[in-house]
Amino acid sequence: MSVSRLIGFCFSFLLAFFLLAAISFVLVRPTLKEVRSEVQNEWQTFLREVRDRNDLLPGLVEAVRGFEPGQGKLAEKLLEARLISMRSTDPDAIVRSVDEIEQYLRRIERLTQSNPDIVQYRPFAVYWDRVLKISRRISLTRMAYNSTGSQYNRLLSVFPQNLFTSIFGFVPINNYPVIRAIGED
Repeated sequence: MSVSRLIGFCFSFLLAFFLLAAISFVLVRPTLKEVRSEVQNEWQTFLREVRDRNDLLPGLVEAVRGFEPGQGKLAEKLLEARLISMRSTDPDAIVRSVDEIEQYLRRIERLTQSNPDIVQYRPFAVYWDRVLKISRRISLTRMAYNSTGSQYNRLLSVFPQNLFTSIFGFVPINNYPVIRAIGED
């Protein structure tokens, strides 16, 4: 086999491979767009739930302070984490602040276990029940986001179309492990 025929064969092989990869990408692109859109919708749902809970936290903090004035430091830290999640646009920072809020809410949960009278304190009970419900929804929406995000990332990694995905703006997304929500045993 001559060098020119070998070069021609290699060129033909590369061209066929490139064509196969392009066709593969064109066929999977609508699915990628659909799954990416679903991931974005789930992220927006997660953010909406976080905002709803953030709206309740000042009332919860005031109720805790009203019943247990010695918990001022906990209340301040909870409100600081709330502020970060409200102002940030970085998904990683938002999730870190949501996790931090969960930790502070667990401390409040332990307070309810060590002092059951606080649950009878009407201002606290109203906010606490609503925060618990929204915290469960946050956990569920985060799991749905992670599940769909994993599916999306798997679609991105399939060879040979993965050669084109990032060129056309399809980039992997981060998954955020779900921590146990407050109120769950």
